[in-house]
Amino acid sequence: MSRSALMTVLLVAISACPAFAQQSTRSDFQNYCQEIQGRWVGDVTWVADFPGLGNKGDKVTAYWEGRVSEDGNVLIGKFFGGNGAESSLAYFDAAAKQIKATAVDSGGTVTQIVIYKKDGKWTQKGQASLPDGTMIEFTSVATISEDGKTWVWEGSGKVGDKPTTEQHDVWRRTNR
Repeated sequence: MSRSALMTVLLVAISACPAFAQQSTRSDFQNYCQEIQGRWVGDVTWVADFPGLGNKGDKVTAYWEGRVSEDGNVLIGKFFGGNGAESSLAYFDAAAKQIKATAVDSGGTVTQIVIYKKDGKWTQKGQASLPDGTMIEFTSVATISEDGKTWVWEGSGKVGDKPTTEQHDVWRRTNR
């Protein structure tokens, strides 16, 4: 195989790689922040048992506030819902070319997320570690209303080797 043919094959393989599909730009991060910052109230159903927050199937009213800080380089999030709370930081990782978020909740669960646009919708792909070390994997996709005042997050995942119930959370903006 010629060197140019080999390079073409490698470039096609790299561009088909899932990590490449999850790449974003700083501009994407700024757009994400613009769309999600502010105060939100949500109708949430826990898709699994989350220590310190609630049990699978519990329906809760949740609150989330996001504000941009550090000259636009971080989105600071605060979540209250069920029996607990969560703090998060979302940022653009220039070396990885990804929007990332880290969250820790009052039950001790630590979550790492990559956020990107796929088919025009914001997508979150994440992993979390429960306090006992059990791993969670999930993917959620947001459908945003035309006026940007409602986000519907839908997705699925697994806790250890057990699937979660399907996620369907509806969030409404209360202010910017």
